[in-house]
Amino acid sequence: MYHRDVIAKIARQLPHRTRRDVAEVVEILLEVWSEELVNGGEVVLPGVGRLSIEVQDMQAGGVLVTHGRLRRLYGRFRLTETLKAWIAEVEDA
Repeated sequence: MYHRDVIAKIARQLPHRTRRDVAEVVEILLEVWSEELVNGGEVVLPGVGRLSIEVQDMQAGGVLVTHGRLRRLYGRFRLTETLKAWIAEVEDA
């Protein structure tokens, strides 16, 4: 789902709000969540899952040994049991 699709869907469910209002709230959410992730925190979406960024420093080897240490960033998303069950239902259908 694209950003504009999210805005449109939310705006349809909140007819007393304009798309511009909805877009502003979504942008603020993204800023808040991004800041939390950058600062080593996590974003928990009830019923959906937990998002975090993990940083791994490691010693470079082989061809990359001239770089010394390498830093890897991993995006981690852990689904809730509820979402896993919904996915299983769809797969079984």
